[in-house]
Amino acid sequence: MDVLAIVLSLVAIGMAYIALQRMGGLKDLRQQLDLMSSKTEEAAKGAREVTADALRRLENVVRGPEGQPSDKGQKPPTPPETGSHP
Repeated sequence: MDVLAIVLSLVAIGMAYIALQRMGGLKDLRQQLDLMSSKTEEAAKGAREVTADALRRLENVVRGPEGQPSDKGQKPPTPPETGSHP
């Protein structure tokens, strides 16, 4: 039974190799991999730009259009008393 399993697996490997050669072989796979890599890099670059723009807009909302806190010139509020002294 073990011999039959080995023979069948070798036949399957042979059929897969023949199918790979008919579809273009390893050269075509490398070309497809390069194409997909370049597309992925372009998508990542676009996503980085969109994220940077969104963060810039969020910063303008939080800090104001000049990049400074809106309460410029005022002292920061004192922390509330907790009742314990150091």
